[in-house]
Amino acid sequence: ISCVVAGTGTLGIPHALSRSGWIGLVFLLLSSFMAQFCGCILIRCLYYQSATGKRRRHTGFPDIGMATFGRLGHVIGVTFSLLLLLFTPTLYIILAGDNVSRLLAAASIGIGRKACTWIVSAIVGIPFALVRTMRDVSFMSFFASMATVCLLLVVMTVSVSSYSDHAANFVRHDLAIPENIPIAFSTFSFSYCGNVIFPHLESSMAEPESWPKVLLVSTFAVTIMYLLMGFLGYLVYGSKVENPVYNSLPAGSAQNVAMLVATLHVLLAVPMYLYVLTVGIEDWLGLNRNNSLQRLQTYPRTTCILIRTMEISFCAVVAMLTPYFAAFMSLLGTIAADSLTFVLPCVFWVKLSWPRRREFMLEIFVCGCIAVIGTFCAVFGTVDAVHDFLKEIQKHPQRATEVTARYLV
Repeated sequence: ISCVVAGTGTLGIPHALSRSGWIGLVFLLLSSFMAQFCGCILIRCLYYQSATGKRRRHTGFPDIGMATFGRLGHVIGVTFSLLLLLFTPTLYIILAGDNVSRLLAAASIGIGRKACTWIVSAIVGIPFALVRTMRDVSFMSFFASMATVCLLLVVMTVSVSSYSDHAANFVRHDLAIPENIPIAFSTFSFSYCGNVIFPHLESSMAEPESWPKVLLVSTFAVTIMYLLMGFLGYLVYGSKVENPVYNSLPAGSAQNVAMLVATLHVLLAVPMYLYVLTVGIEDWLGLNRNNSLQRLQTYPRTTCILIRTMEISFCAVVAMLTPYFAAFMSLLGTIAADSLTFVLPCVFWVKLSWPRRREFMLEIFVCGCIAVIGTFCAVFGTVDAVHDFLKEIQKHPQRATEVTARYLV
């Protein structure tokens, strides 16, 4: 869980605080409480009891959406799940490709960002195409989590050691910037967004009934990391802190180590998102059932490898054409992360528990509040994120044109 939730979110927390001010720490804590509550509510939605009294476990957001709002709910669940499962790996590949290019340049090896993006995609894609179960993917989560811890230690050490130098330059801090809170909240929600993978993680547990406790420990650990990274990053670098945060570190070995461990984490986390996406596509095609299409049924393993190759290739192409990590992260956070993390689990649970509303009155009230907050931040945050994304393209028009032209050639 820590591998899925922590990672690129850690890199963006200080920049989110620079946009919201110190008040963002309160919203970060609020996001952690909301994420813990919604993570538990989502798993409870999987085991709802139908009107006939028959209990069955749903597989994820699309299945729950079908059970609650019919075809419309299924379409909504599929749409937001696909957005997050497909474009989160794309965001990771953007970061990894840029980092590998910079690291090789530091070693006097001139390989462009385009080539590095394909190299990174191949490193991730070849083993991903061969995995069979979530257990084959999840064993990498330990190493990804350790990479995040190493990143935290590097940034903390460098930030503390250079605090006096930046303090002498009168770094600017703000208590609160109200107009930027929605888009900052989108970064916080993306930083806790693992709901789309939670059903698969819970199903692979030896003791699924321990899910609330496991999620609580993971959320607490991730929140501590976010608070430390956000507080120190914003304290030392102020309003000039960048996303990812290691771009604010002095150029040299420390920055290179931070980029290296960040790259390691995203390379280990990408297969988990793509695996969940693959399972949905394979089930839709019927590759795991006896009534699948004849040709697909004849060569199911080859078809699975082909599907996974197409997925990673799509992510690589989009990552190459969209070289704007910070803007892309905010856009993805507002459109998909807010909805999947806070809005949809609460709406689904309210619908399922409404026939027994007297018994779940408090939970329904909390779900309503969270859904309103999530919807507000998603709507206004999306407007700001789209504006920032277009502004980034206008700011670097030549970069976007060159990348597109090279790909077409």
